[in-house]
Amino acid sequence: MFSTILIVCTGNICRSPIGERYLQQLLPSKNISSAGTQALVDHEADQSADEVARKNGISLAGHLGRQFTSKLSKEYELILVMEKNHIEHISNIAPES
Repeated sequence: MFSTILIVCTGNICRSPIGERYLQQLLPSKNISSAGTQALVDHEADQSADEVARKNGISLAGHLGRQFTSKLSKEYELILVMEKNHIEHISNIAPES
């Protein structure tokens, strides 16, 4: 099993933060984080995403958007994407991943 998991969406303020926090609850011993292919860097989670998360027992408190980078890709054994086109974006940013 993977010990480090990165979840990627576009802006890193809606989908991937929810996925990150959800997996952190399910797999507390794993290093799980998130990033965006076109991240809104240092932005808090979107209000509607926060509401959906809270309704499902997930807190997005303290989340700040972060850009996916080649360096970041090397820190994670498994990268999960929210859309098929994110694979292409990731390949352009970090061809080695």
